Amino acid sequence: MCKLTEDETVSILAGYLKQSGWAINSFCLGQKHGTDIIASKPNTTLVVEAKGAKAGNNSPTKRREHFDSGQIKTHFGKALVKILDEKYHNPKNKFAIAHPDDEDIKRTIGHLIPFLRTLGIKHFWVSGDGTVIEE
Repeated sequence: MCKLTEDETVSILAGYLKQSGWAINSFCLGQKHGTDIIASKPNTTLVVEAKGAKAGNNSPTKRREHFDSGQIKTHFGKALVKILDEKYHNPKNKFAIAHPDDEDIKRTIGHLIPFLRTLGIKHFWVSGDGTVIEE
């Protein structure tokens, strides 16, 4: 199984959203700060925070071939805080967190994903072949 970077996760998910009828208003790749994907449909805005399973080749912090369980939890926590902050400031928008469809990530935080629904946050599992599973 291929470990996706955050950039790959964002690119694949943006393509999926576009095919699903969303207009992609903006997306962030590389070390740019900002919301990873902002997409819209009439009267609806979707804000997505994405994470990867490994650092990109150009990452100044690349140390391992893939993220360990501690890094996965830290990244998930940061994504959750960012989305909750966005939700606080723009409660009418829709919100989502995206991760690669990766066994290490599922083993580490998969049991927490169902709780996102109770917070009004959708989740996307993104595969390298372009398959996306929405939860």
